Amino acid sequence: MTGLSLATCDRALAPDGGAPAWVHLFPEGQMTGRDGRVFDLADPAALVLAFQSGGIDLPVDFEHQNDIPEAKLNGPVPAAGWIKELRADAGGLWGRVEWTATAAEMIGRKEYRFLSPSFLFHPKTRQIVKLKGAGLVHNPNLYLTALASQDPTMQPNTAPKTGPKSPLMQRLVKLLGLAADADEEAMLAGLEEALKDRTKPDPAEYMPVETVAAMMRERQVERQEMEEGRATEKVNAALRQGYISPAMKGWALSLCRSDGAAFDQFLAASGPTFAHLFKPSGLDGRPPEGSTARESDMEASICSQLGLKPGSLRD
Repeated sequence: MTGLSLATCDRALAPDGGAPAWVHLFPEGQMTGRDGRVFDLADPAALVLAFQSGGIDLPVDFEHQNDIPEAKLNGPVPAAGWIKELRADAGGLWGRVEWTATAAEMIGRKEYRFLSPSFLFHPKTRQIVKLKGAGLVHNPNLYLTALASQDPTMQPNTAPKTGPKSPLMQRLVKLLGLAADADEEAMLAGLEEALKDRTKPDPAEYMPVETVAAMMRERQVERQEMEEGRATEKVNAALRQGYISPAMKGWALSLCRSDGAAFDQFLAASGPTFAHLFKPSGLDGRPPEGSTARESDMEASICSQLGLKPGSLRD
């Protein structure tokens, strides 16, 4: 997988005012642009070989119009020149450009002073893998050799070797609590450490999974015990009131545990069918509740003959 990125330049050649035949495309090794992006020219010879194998000149345009689809749809995209040859040395990668007359005049008048290579790079390793061309631009990104002479008020000739290289990187250094002159390696290490700390749960905010699971099990047991108690109480009440018989108690408990609403419907539909089983029958020698013992004529006669008080035979 590759991605397209742009870069620009900012360093002057000798102030002769002409369009140079050889232009600086990339510095050697790792580079950091003014926008904070990092790239790596790890193998400049590979880019030279790929260019030679392609067998075609690479375009130099104005403001990277060749990389903007909308610009192509609006009409022709004129070339400012053509890269005819590449070479690699200790300074990085260079290209020999055959300029158009219009571009050469504009560079000579300092209407354009910077060149920005267009290239493909690996998104993870940041390694530059292919040169696509270049564009004459006004806003530089990479620290390269400029096309025309540099004014005294412009940026210094070389990129800073250490410390933040953009407002974004300065802010990053401040957020990580690093020294102002921290290099890229220190920033990467600080980022990794910060991300590692964020993956550790705070005991004050999070409860261990084992504890949560134990609490859920205890809660489930308590809920089951409460449901069992309610079912037993409801069945016992139905038994006392004659809605079910003693032989039906096991069935009633099973139904009440599994479907309390169905058990309630059964009680409403059946009514206290077995209520008579729980009323006193008088078979224990005691008269049924609500009945009164009345003295018979025979009892009265016997009490009279024996000289006893009426009702003495029931004592």
